[in-house]
This record gives sequence, structure tokens and C-alpha cells, in this order.
Amino acid sequence: MNYQVKRLNPYWIVHPMIPTAVAIGVICGAVGFLKEQSVIMIIGGVIASVALVAAVRPVFSALLGTLGLLGGLLTFVIIPNSGAAEMGMALRLLSALLFAAFYMVLMDALVLVVCVLYNFFSGAVGLSGLTLELGEAPETEGGPEA
Repeated sequence: MNYQVKRLNPYWIVHPMIPTAVAIGVICGAVGFLKEQSVIMIIGGVIASVALVAAVRPVFSALLGTLGLLGGLLTFVIIPNSGAAEMGMALRLLSALLFAAFYMVLMDALVLVVCVLYNFFSGAVGLSGLTLELGEAPETEGGPEA
């Protein structure tokens, strides 16, 4: 069997308010940065982050969050860098969790951008997409347990 992937669909919630919330969060963060108001920057970041995570299928967010947590634990707890070596264990664990959250949000945004570009090039431009070749699995006697 031959299949061609013409469109990538990583979207979990497709609603016009999702990109609007991302835009509002980015604008709010930029205004907070320009006015040097850290509270406004944090609120903008949280709004944009929640909207990005809501846009991507939960399996992508879980996978990327797990990779971020492993990277955070490696960087801050297992083999701490020179800046993290002076922190206590509670701060190291908090740093690993924050690293995982930031990594998940940034990589979710990257997944969305890659999918939008792939869909543009394969659909609007008409370039050929990914081709999957699927074959039938061989039958075994006694069912799947054998």
C-alpha cells in the first residue's frame, strides 16, 4: 500500500480564538517588556503559552514536556552546570520543571510552524509530500500472543 501525506494535522482545538489568544499574549508581553512591567510580561507569556498548548494535540505536548523534563533534570540536577551547582536541591528541581514547561511551549510552537509550512508547500504550492509505504504484517499461528 502506498499513501501520500498531503496535509499534517497536529491541531487539537481548531478555533479562531486560539491564534487570537497567542497574538494577545505576545502583544501583552511586548508591551510589558517596553514598559518594564514584569507582571504584564508574565501575564502575556502565560496567555500565549496556554493558547499554544491548547492548539497542539496533547500527545505532542506530553512527549515534548517529557523530553524537556529529562533535559532539565540532566542540566540542573544530575550534571548541574556551574550556575546551578550553587543552588539548593529544591531550586534545582524547580528549575528543571520550569525548563520542561518552557521547552514544551517552544517546541509546540515549532511543531505548529513546521506543519503550517508543510501544508503550504504541499497544498498551495503543489510540491510533493511525504510518501508512506505500508505493507501487511505476516500472520502468525495462534494469534498475537504467539
